[in-house]
Amino acid sequence: MAARGTSDRLKEAKKNYRKTLPYLHLTLAERRQALNELADVLNGWKDTRLFAEVIDKHYAYKSASHAYTPFEFSFRELVQRYEYFLKHRGNSINQTLYGIIVQDNNETMARRLTSMMRRFHVKGTGWTNIDHIVETPLFVDSHLTSMVQMADLCGYAIRRFFENGERDLFNRIYSRFDRAGSAVVGIRHFTTDGCVCQVCRDHSP
Repeated sequence: MAARGTSDRLKEAKKNYRKTLPYLHLTLAERRQALNELADVLNGWKDTRLFAEVIDKHYAYKSASHAYTPFEFSFRELVQRYEYFLKHRGNSINQTLYGIIVQDNNETMARRLTSMMRRFHVKGTGWTNIDHIVETPLFVDSHLTSMVQMADLCGYAIRRFFENGERDLFNRIYSRFDRAGSAVVGIRHFTTDGCVCQVCRDHSP
């Protein structure tokens, strides 16, 4: 039994590292430089708006109970934030805007998130109706989809900023988070009151 478990772990490791084969010839410095250049490209897309939800899991589990895991809770918050953006952006230009959610294929979560989105379309999220987001999420293979890879880059930059205090990559994309006046509303840090991180300060200036 132990041997079979080890074999399964080796197979999973090979599967995960297979996607990194094209980059094995790059040094660590070259990989970081590639990430920086991609982040700078994204920062240059002035019509791009980023949305993110960062959850302190320790706080989430101690806060008011809800029916969602942290991953599902984040999904609901992003759906709401995207709906607000489409609605208000459309109103500002006298047009009705519609959007679609494209996500890296996660077989474990795909069914649950699809079910959640269907429920949101019928009953709303509890905070808003969903009138401008089309259908349920479209799940794709990020290995074949460059824009999902760019989203992965943003997720990596955000995680390194909050977990390790690494600012360089995060700062390169920070200006692209959605804003309402002077408030940065595209990203929120769900944590205890009194947090003084850059995101919390700029979210409620």
